[in-house]
Amino acid sequence: MGIRTKVILFLLGFGFVILATLLWSNQFVLHKTMLHYVDQRDQQRLERLQTNFQIFLQYEPFSKAIEVPEPQWRKILHLSHRIDLKQMPSMIPLVLREPRRRSPPPDEFERRVSLLTPEGQVVYGPQIDKACHKLPVYLGDQPIALIAYAPLQELIQQADIEYAQSQLRVLTIGAILITGLALILLWPLANHFLTPIRQLNKAMHRLASGDLTGRLNVQRKDEFGTLQRDFNYLAKTLEAAQQSRNQWVADISHELRTPLTVLNGSIEAMSDGIRPMNAENLQKLKQEVSVLQRLIEDLYHLSLSDVGALQYSMEKLDWNGLIAQVVTSMQDKARHKGLKIQTNIASNAWVFGDRNRLNQMLSNLLKNSMDYTDSLQQNGMPGVIEVKLMENSEESEWVLEINDSAPSVDEAELQNLTQRFYRTEPSRNRRTGGAGLGLAMVSQIVQAHSGSMHLSQSRLGGLSVKIQFPNLID
Repeated sequence: MGIRTKVILFLLGFGFVILATLLWSNQFVLHKTMLHYVDQRDQQRLERLQTNFQIFLQYEPFSKAIEVPEPQWRKILHLSHRIDLKQMPSMIPLVLREPRRRSPPPDEFERRVSLLTPEGQVVYGPQIDKACHKLPVYLGDQPIALIAYAPLQELIQQADIEYAQSQLRVLTIGAILITGLALILLWPLANHFLTPIRQLNKAMHRLASGDLTGRLNVQRKDEFGTLQRDFNYLAKTLEAAQQSRNQWVADISHELRTPLTVLNGSIEAMSDGIRPMNAENLQKLKQEVSVLQRLIEDLYHLSLSDVGALQYSMEKLDWNGLIAQVVTSMQDKARHKGLKIQTNIASNAWVFGDRNRLNQMLSNLLKNSMDYTDSLQQNGMPGVIEVKLMENSEESEWVLEINDSAPSVDEAELQNLTQRFYRTEPSRNRRTGGAGLGLAMVSQIVQAHSGSMHLSQSRLGGLSVKIQFPNLID
């Protein structure tokens, strides 16, 4: 069974339940309303009978109800249907006159009315029960009789029954017409909701089969439109992830192939006697192995970070002390390359982090600056690497800023520096720099410490890396 059929059947079933409930409630209310109307009408007639009987007793003073002749009681009971002796006193002699012909048969109301003694004993009429309405009849100030009648529990008169039945027919016909109109409207309404679902279903099948280029034409502004936009975003993300994965595999293959090719060529040259197997050539092989080891180590840490398996032992750290320690360990390498490291580190800086990972982050940043900074500037001065640690009291954070001198990086390439294997040309290459994984690793370490990193062109002519960590307040 298709979803369209299910939707239509569900809505029709729901509509039938609502209509049936409305019909039942309307019939119930109509029945109760008719009974209430009939009861009010009977009570008015009973009150008129009470008034007429009291006026009759004023002309024929009977001291007890049992003394009233039954023909006259029946006559008063019958005339009270339409005559009020209080408003028409000229009819009193007619009531007092003895009936000359047979009285007409009593109607439905007259058959339910009884004349009682003040003690409740039935004089004329049917027996009564507790549900009967009673009205006293006075002669002077003394009650001499009671008039009672039993309210209807069901409609009895044909006119009342026919009226209720006609109302039920009208409601039933209206319900049938509403159902037919709902069926006519439900078909296009079901298509309105099913069309985007079918489009999503087909697009999902294409996506599952590997076609990540498909997109939906979003023209709706409801929840289905939101779902279509979310699908397009998902497809775009998966396509980008697939391209990134393909690029990742290609870059890894390329980065691994280069040092392996150099190693293989050097070993073959020494094996064939083309290149002597001496300390100098062995040192070159060792350098290529070091490059390969560093690449594999960076890939290993990045893969651990991607799957969430990179361990962090967070603790309260002396941030300025750790920075000073890493800078000190890098001074000899900087001097060997002809670079100068300048520091301006604030004191009493505490952060919450992993000592080993932050050490790795600082080492990568300083190595990156030393690898890509010219040892001699255009003014003849040695290249400079500036390390600054400042407190931003407004944001309650510590700001680490590392600036280096020329060469710089184009503004358009800054946002790509944290991508894996990305190297600017022509200066960034594997020999002078690295595999393009250092800043990618730094970015993940910063994120793991709830920090932020911003890259920009340095005022010294090179690259500026600004890292912000929350200030750990004692």
